[in-house]
Amino acid sequence: MELLLKDKVAIVYGAGSIGGTVARAFAKEGARVYLAARGQENLEKVAHKLRQQGGYAETALVDVLNKESVDKFVDSVVAKTGRIDISFCATNVIGGEQGSALSEITYEEFALPIMHYTKAQFITANAASRHMTRQGSGVILMITAIPSRIPIPFTTGFGPAWAAMEALSRTLAAELGPHGIRTVCLHSAGSPESQNSIDKSFSQKPHVEERVKEWKFVSRNLLNKWPTLEQVGNMAAFMVSDQAAVTTSATINLNGGMSDY
Repeated sequence: MELLLKDKVAIVYGAGSIGGTVARAFAKEGARVYLAARGQENLEKVAHKLRQQGGYAETALVDVLNKESVDKFVDSVVAKTGRIDISFCATNVIGGEQGSALSEITYEEFALPIMHYTKAQFITANAASRHMTRQGSGVILMITAIPSRIPIPFTTGFGPAWAAMEALSRTLAAELGPHGIRTVCLHSAGSPESQNSIDKSFSQKPHVEERVKEWKFVSRNLLNKWPTLEQVGNMAAFMVSDQAAVTTSATINLNGGMSDY
């Protein structure tokens, strides 16, 4: 069977659990992967595993909140390869107050994830779309989580941030579709293996653990299964492949059918 992403050029921002897993899935399917993140150590760990599996990876230190840094990186990839086929930004918010009530936090704490996620997605998508528009093809991929659609308490600004990402993806789809560019969001319930990354967004206040237990009462998982990181990576690779060539402005269910009711 031919590889899904043979000869594709993929940029992945973020060397955490999601970024690393998706990068490996892209490489496994034949893509040339260009990894970017703020920390050299995590970048090299991900790249090393990817190369051990026979994949192609190059790394670069990039600040996704800095337009100049992202533009310079993307232009350098295009100078080497002549194109960009896939752009996926999976960077996390540093800090956060999940587990707190809105009445207990400041506006700045509420706005932190909204500003971080939307700025990172806006900058990286714009950088990629400049080149994708010229070549007449490409896919911009994002990943969001269940609070974007389900009313869950104590998630502070994270739900609005992910909802804004999904709206941004749809707007990009409308504007870039005529140029052959697709945009897709993966909508995940969170993978057990990525718990360490998720924990970084939580408040350290003592009441948080009890409040988080309430989340299971306001949403339901129809399959009673949580997505593994491998499943997230496999779905990402499929959605950016030509097998999904007519799918855009879409949010893909990776949450066991969780919905509001």
